[in-house]
Amino acid sequence: MQSFGRVIELWRYPVSSMSGERLEQARLSPGGFEHDRLWGIVEAQSGEIAAPENRKPWRPLPNLHSRIGPDGIEVSDGDSAWLPVDSAEAAEMASRFLGFPAAFRPHLPYGSEAEGRIAPRYQRADIHLLTTASLRELGDLLGRPEEVQPRRFRPNIVVETDPEFTGLVEQRLIGRKLAIGDAIVTFSEPCARCTFTALAQGELAFMPAVLHKISQHGEGGFGALCTVDGEATLRVGDTIGFADR
Repeated sequence: MQSFGRVIELWRYPVSSMSGERLEQARLSPGGFEHDRLWGIVEAQSGEIAAPENRKPWRPLPNLHSRIGPDGIEVSDGDSAWLPVDSAEAAEMASRFLGFPAAFRPHLPYGSEAEGRIAPRYQRADIHLLTTASLRELGDLLGRPEEVQPRRFRPNIVVETDPEFTGLVEQRLIGRKLAIGDAIVTFSEPCARCTFTALAQGELAFMPAVLHKISQHGEGGFGALCTVDGEATLRVGDTIGFADR
């Protein structure tokens, strides 16, 4: 089996559009990582779902944090204690941080509706995979490699690619299959990008040039969306190889 690289980062995002948590291991199955993107956040009065890429009032949202705690999803602004996502205290914290009334809501499957729950804004792929080859290429194109970090792009899996893979490699691998433990991951399509990639997050600056370079050189895509067959517990350091040749 031809080698592709190894896993160097694993991420899940319990609350959509918020900062996620970096993991040492994660359970992968069809549908994605366990506990990934289970909740979202809305404007409390209108019910409008968060859209940091489209509306300026939502831009700070990626700087709120979410994780899976001992009793379920917890959220924090980085200064306060971790709060249960369904608590009044969590809604108050998010409202203070954003500057308008906000509320957390559990997600339903895409396209469905129910009182007190929200559907994701788009049909989500099983996982998002990003390679160090693409990160290096974009950093070189931008001339600011320190601004091209995984956090800006919200992948589930970051792969350190073997040396022979260079450039925006995911774009050339659509349709190929990877073996990761007992799971088979198929590159299904490039990950289309929006202005979310330009937003300031933590130490990363607001930088529209990131999206401009992706549009110029990646045909709007950066990284890959993937489908998953089988189940596996992934760990940082796991090796990855092609499963189709």
